[in-house]
Amino acid sequence: MDFDEGFEEIGFLSAGITNGIANLRAEDADWFKIAEDINAALMRTVKAAAAAVHTTSMTPEAVAVRLLLRSCGTLQGVILVTERGMVAEGRMLARSLVENALCVAALHDDPDTFLKMLKQDSEASRHLQRKFIIAQNLIDADAKRDKLQAAIDNIGKSKLMSPKKVAELGPMVNLYLAYQRLSDDAAHLSAKSLDRHVQTNAARSGWNYKWCTSDQGENATTLHYTILASLAIGIGITQMLKDMNSNAEFSDIANRFGAMPPVTVM
Repeated sequence: MDFDEGFEEIGFLSAGITNGIANLRAEDADWFKIAEDINAALMRTVKAAAAAVHTTSMTPEAVAVRLLLRSCGTLQGVILVTERGMVAEGRMLARSLVENALCVAALHDDPDTFLKMLKQDSEASRHLQRKFIIAQNLIDADAKRDKLQAAIDNIGKSKLMSPKKVAELGPMVNLYLAYQRLSDDAAHLSAKSLDRHVQTNAARSGWNYKWCTSDQGENATTLHYTILASLAIGIGITQMLKDMNSNAEFSDIANRFGAMPPVTVM
């Protein structure tokens, strides 16, 4: 790829990157094709589900539709950044899809427990924000501060949602390992994620900073985890909503996925 076309000035927004999209897609054409086919299937599923599910907002079915909407956008984001060679950014989004898949599995197998965890997570998050505001004196008026402190004092015990605990509620617990690896590799600021920007010399006696596009193998790995999570989401939600036609479509795609060549594990 020609980095002279503006990469040093504007990075992945440069003409050189845009002009290289076709080449990157061609290198992993089969992986991109499956990802796009899953996206189309998820979009058809969410269109039908949104038209069919008319319940209160926190029923398992309504939460499933919203999870599906979130997943569609995330999957499309993976495709858009991966075709530009943005490996870390694609894997951040792939990790979000894995998290969605774990939640779908929990919602399918133990909806009452999962919805309780979801509600407690929201309450715990707001509680921690209130405490931070008080601790850092981010509110000026005494009356508002007293009201906020009262809310802190009166709130019941709640916990932030643990992805590991969510994984343990459903049949996809092994997918939690992918969540951990994607977190370490890209989503979190970690030694491994920072090592992506280190280039050692041949003699390993020194190093330079590195910033480059992903290669064919890296893109295949990113799309592998993306497709794996997306299939789990599609199959789980269509089972929940009893959409057997869409479920059969995801099963067909899963068979294609199973026949794909192995990828490098992160």
